[in-house]
Amino acid sequence: MRFLRRSLTGLFLAAVSVALLAWAGQSLRAAFERRLADAAPMPPARERVYAVNVVTLTLEKIAPTLETFGEVRARRALEVRTPIGGTVVELGKGFEEGGTVTEGQLLLRVDPTDLQDALALARTDLDAAKADLADAEAAVEIARDDLASAEDQARLREQALERQRDLAARGAATEAAVENAAFA
Repeated sequence: MRFLRRSLTGLFLAAVSVALLAWAGQSLRAAFERRLADAAPMPPARERVYAVNVVTLTLEKIAPTLETFGEVRARRALEVRTPIGGTVVELGKGFEEGGTVTEGQLLLRVDPTDLQDALALARTDLDAAKADLADAEAAVEIARDDLASAEDQARLREQALERQRDLAARGAATEAAVENAAFA
């Protein structure tokens, strides 16, 4: 055990010694490079020379020609939209971009078949709803009749219960008959 500890200590000290020598060598190399860099003379800066065309200056008036691209638009514009979409089947006379429109003038006509189909469907739905209402009213009337008959039945059974109690009080009926009448 002592041999292992001493050999590891020796290895550690050898590694530290090598690391310190490497660090010292690097410092020495950096110092030499710095000294060589400071001692090297810089070449002198060269003067810049430009070549230009020389023209005689004369005084005159020049108007530049400008070309632009784009479109001209009206200051006030109006977009026409229909409240219901569809295929346009007819355009009014004088209907054009930038044209003048008067009140009541026909601008365009939309294909009415989609609207007519929607109207027919709505009428059919209305008729179906009226038929459902009549069925519901009839069902309510039947339910009222059922309620009236159920109330009559309840009244009759109440009378039968009273009769059985009266008979039981006189000793003419049994307790089981009274219970059956009460259950009913």
